Amino acid sequence: MRLFVSAVLPAAALAALMLAASCSKGKGTQDSVALIVNGQAITQSQIDDTVEVYRQTQIDIFPERLFENGDEVRQIVALAMATNMLMAADIKSRGWQADSALVRRSLERYAAPFPSREAFLAGLAEMGASEESLRGAIEEKMLFDSLLAVATAAAGSAGESECFAHYEENKARYVEPGKARASHIVFMLEPTASDSQVQSAIVKANEALAKARGGANFDALVAEYSSAPKDGDMGWFKRGDLIPDIERKLFTMKKGEISDPVPSSMGIHILKKTDEEEPKQMSYAEAAGEIKKGLDAEKKLKAVNAYVDSLISAAEIQYIDTTLVMKERKGK
Repeated sequence: MRLFVSAVLPAAALAALMLAASCSKGKGTQDSVALIVNGQAITQSQIDDTVEVYRQTQIDIFPERLFENGDEVRQIVALAMATNMLMAADIKSRGWQADSALVRRSLERYAAPFPSREAFLAGLAEMGASEESLRGAIEEKMLFDSLLAVATAAAGSAGESECFAHYEENKARYVEPGKARASHIVFMLEPTASDSQVQSAIVKANEALAKARGGANFDALVAEYSSAPKDGDMGWFKRGDLIPDIERKLFTMKKGEISDPVPSSMGIHILKKTDEEEPKQMSYAEAAGEIKKGLDAEKKLKAVNAYVDSLISAAEIQYIDTTLVMKERKGK
């Protein structure tokens, strides 16, 4: 069975997930056993609590995951928890212990933003944690990081010939995107702006536009009309850098063209496209650093996957709740 950790939880997030979960107070209401890993039970409530942590962490980074299938999330978390349990057992068998000085310094970093120790302890209590549980979670994460470092130690690093071969085979992936530079006259409007304020801004925008297209100096019009004068220069942008409404318009304009009034969440803009650069093929020298970093990461991921596969293959995992079995593992 090929277990790709990235399809379950990012490898580096395995320990981080448990750090958060182990510091949270159990809120689950179902106490029945969900699965048994080498004789050790994981309960429904433990899965529920960790699912909550996982979903919140993912939603903060990827809001679209709010709509993820709930059963699939529970399957992901169940397998991640089983994997973590097996990794913890491996650490114990090696007789490893976290460096107490490093743990203490890490605790101090957590406490640093608080005005006092009492405030720090109160903050932990609000999260259903304590200094002791946080210390334990920090120790666990350090040991997990060390274990993954050992698992990837033999992964090696991509050599020059491998990087160059990858570049030659994937040149289309290494293209600098096109860029555009613009200046704008902006008539800023608050979200609560009244109809009369909006109408007044539209009238002024059309007045400024007529002057601009009539040959008036654009920078002078910025100084005369814009809510944010300076020189009006917005700088260089590639796709994805700007407010969507402005970006859609800017990247359809020709160099030197002046736009009609463009509404956005900020207000109303008149854009002037002042310069542009076409997409450009990156040279190998320009792409080499990114290529090496990516290939090295792939090698480490394969090494972690192989290590995790070995743990799961040697383990006895019994799913009491069969809805937690991931599709590719059913029948295994």
